[in-house]
Amino acid sequence: MALELSQKALDSERRLRSLLDNTVDGILTLNPSGKILSVNRAICLIFGQSEADMVGQHMGMLLPAASAHPQQGVDAFLQAQAVGIDGVGRRVEGVRASGTRFPVDMAVSSMALNGQTQFIVVLRDLSAQESAEKAIREAQRQLNEVDEMRRVIVHNAPYAIFVLNTQGVIQTVNPAGEKMLGVKAQDLVGRCTARRFFDADQVADRARLLALRLNEPVRELDVLTHLAHESPGLPSEWTLRRDDGSFLMAEITVTELSNEYGRYSGYLAMAYDVTSRHDAENQLQHMAQHDALTSLPNRNMLQEQLKACMNQAERYGRHMAMMFLDVDRFKKINDGLGHNVGDSVLIEIARRLRTGMRTSDIVARLGGDEFVILLPQIAAVEDGERVAQKVLDLFADPLRIGAHELRVTPSIGLAIYPEHGADTVTLMRHADLAMYQAKNNGRNRVQVYSDKMQAPSAETLVLENDLYKALERDELRLHFQPQFDCATGRISGAEALLRWEHGGKLVPPSDFIPMAEETGLIVAMGEWVLRRACIMAQQWRERSGWPLRVAVNLSAVQLDQADIPGLVAQVLKETGLPPTALELEITESVVVRESLRAADILTQLRAVGVSIAIDDFGVGYSSFAYLRELPVDRLKIDRSFLSSIPDSPGDSRLVAALIAMGQRLEVGIVAEGVETPEQAAFLITHGCDEAQGYHLGRPMNEAAFEALLMEHSREQALKPAAAPETKPVAPEFMPTDPDLAPADPTLIA
Repeated sequence: MALELSQKALDSERRLRSLLDNTVDGILTLNPSGKILSVNRAICLIFGQSEADMVGQHMGMLLPAASAHPQQGVDAFLQAQAVGIDGVGRRVEGVRASGTRFPVDMAVSSMALNGQTQFIVVLRDLSAQESAEKAIREAQRQLNEVDEMRRVIVHNAPYAIFVLNTQGVIQTVNPAGEKMLGVKAQDLVGRCTARRFFDADQVADRARLLALRLNEPVRELDVLTHLAHESPGLPSEWTLRRDDGSFLMAEITVTELSNEYGRYSGYLAMAYDVTSRHDAENQLQHMAQHDALTSLPNRNMLQEQLKACMNQAERYGRHMAMMFLDVDRFKKINDGLGHNVGDSVLIEIARRLRTGMRTSDIVARLGGDEFVILLPQIAAVEDGERVAQKVLDLFADPLRIGAHELRVTPSIGLAIYPEHGADTVTLMRHADLAMYQAKNNGRNRVQVYSDKMQAPSAETLVLENDLYKALERDELRLHFQPQFDCATGRISGAEALLRWEHGGKLVPPSDFIPMAEETGLIVAMGEWVLRRACIMAQQWRERSGWPLRVAVNLSAVQLDQADIPGLVAQVLKETGLPPTALELEITESVVVRESLRAADILTQLRAVGVSIAIDDFGVGYSSFAYLRELPVDRLKIDRSFLSSIPDSPGDSRLVAALIAMGQRLEVGIVAEGVETPEQAAFLITHGCDEAQGYHLGRPMNEAAFEALLMEHSREQALKPAAAPETKPVAPEFMPTDPDLAPADPTLIA
């Protein structure tokens, strides 16, 4: 019997032990001093300790708080712990064998065994529960924030929000809606329909067009309901009439609303006043046809006006005169006094020309220091010469620009229609030739075109002949102008600029680039530039470890070469330069003039892996539609847009709009011609991506640029990664050697 009872006791103990070892909660027994007497399997799993390592040790090895006063025993430890919400458990901190601390729920009871008090401690790992609780609290917090955000957004939204019932009666309107329509909410809600504020003629016209498209009758209200049903969330522009009778342009989206049963209950209409956007588009249209610096008509508008005037002159048998005007030695003003003074000179010249001519005459700026004056109607050829002399007299008085008094003279070329040209191209070319002849004859004079001007000068022929041998004589040079990341001030790239070292001096690019294009030499020279730029960029990337990007310009002549994508791929392969480190720049005029071919060529170039930039962005063209069609990575804002910022509010708004447009199109923006700290600060403030210009770094030869890049990369390597720069590079990065400044900032064609 005793044996049987003993066996039952052992079986019972095994079952109890098995039960304890298979519970998810950890169970351990302690003596009154906190010494561990026994542990179950769950304790080992929770704390990552073996039973042998724990038994006989103080409970503080598992619950660090118990080690604070080990001599006080278990009772004192329990009294120091906060009781849980249920009044039983206590939340304490445990420590695993790895040292990781985690939350633990602890329940303690005592018992007497063989006259000795023992404590039974049940521990539960709360890590998962605590994470879930945090997630719930965070979710609830976010829901509360979203609800509050929705309320604040609706109340403070800059666009009008209306809730309409199925009949179009206004049920709810936010403050922006009141402001847009000029009516208080109490006078709108439940009292009038949205139709009251629409232009009746526009609604009727759109209803008629919709009826024709659907081939069924359409009520006027159905125009809006159709938008909600067929095109929810798709904006459309409408003319709205405010309560005071004034009109505005609004972009409206209409969405159907459903109740809790899923039944159609009305409409949500959101309206945004885009009147200012239309004004901005009109301003951009104006800027596309006018010079940004002087507000005179630009080349594009001049050509349109010239065609119109020529048609009138041909119809009525009239004479017409065209003058090309170039400012003598203007480059010396720019180089000696700075571009700000140079721009002020151009503005004053434009003012004198406008005020000195008749209202029927047309004054335009082609770019740089070149102006055109068009006389749509003259009685005789001599009248053209007389007016040209009058223009010359406008420069008799010096120009006062700030503290400077400058004597500026022009060289004027005059061509008469139809004697000197019966079409626009011929007349402009002959006026241009006459202007160059005036310069060659001593400047500050008027030169009338003659047939003898067709032959190029001996000096030009010699220069052209020498240009053919420039490659073979190794006379071509590359200068590099650094480009900087506006957010960090770090060098992001460099633009390769072609220079010709002829007879011991650099020939201005404006003197040989057009010649190279006319003769076709630009193809071979362009290949040399591409190859040399890639070679140097790869060497610099390897030596400095800096992820340099190099920009190379492509001319219209090069784009006409069918194998240009293959050439680019071959050069990249030969030089080892990654395609992503090469950017090809194409002027906007080429893109717009040859949009279809440009799209095809640029797509092929993008397939090679290089990036595409549009140079001289925004100058002289009335449509930016090509931005939607062409593969473009970056837009380079022409320096003429920056010349008056931040002093000119109009120019500042325009540059900010161009930057914002680039961000909206997800196209990088590079600002050219940054020449003052104020311009750099303005670009940073408005989120421009990159910048280049004399304030940041002048074009420099290869050795100087390499020294700059190596120094820059070393300095950046010493900077902590967590403290990026927030402004463009400091002036000390600008080259101080005047020989590094380009003879002319004209880029490689």
